Amino acid sequence: MEEKKVKGSMLLEFVRMIRAHKNLDWNKFLQPEDWDIINSLVLPAKWYPLDFYRRCSMAAFVLLAKNNLEGARANGQVMAKHLFESTYKSMIQNKEPMRGLNQFVLTYASFYNFSMLKLEKAGPKHAKVHHNHDGRDKSNVPYCHQLQGMFETLVQMNGGTNLKVVLSAKQWEGAPETIFDITWE
Repeated sequence: MEEKKVKGSMLLEFVRMIRAHKNLDWNKFLQPEDWDIINSLVLPAKWYPLDFYRRCSMAAFVLLAKNNLEGARANGQVMAKHLFESTYKSMIQNKEPMRGLNQFVLTYASFYNFSMLKLEKAGPKHAKVHHNHDGRDKSNVPYCHQLQGMFETLVQMNGGTNLKVVLSAKQWEGAPETIFDITWE
């Protein structure tokens, strides 16, 4: 089985955070070889080990967000706003939440060398995004809350109002996959 990998574009923000907070004890989470990547030029289109990404994610969650899941969600909102106003403007051009979610899921697939997200259109203003990852991976919990914030921002930037994004099933609680139940007006 091929090693799971992630594109550098998913790592850039974590690398910036780590570099900006040198006073924190990142070594509790990172391995010595991780510093080779952090101290090098991280290329957006290059593939990097998923395990490195997981360690950076968990380190940022514990050291910067102080284990606060709302902080992870808020971080997802900020990241999404930046991404959708710059690199991925096409996801908000049409002001159609369902279309934006579909584009997100398709684009997201290009960041990983394996599949994790699937969009289910449950109604005209109701979508379910299925996230299938390793339920035993501790970094999955804050990551899903970060995704929740990204979905909220994406739907809002596409004109959705009275938005709700509920994690209706959670892998870390034994469900076969995490489901983001998204409704809007």
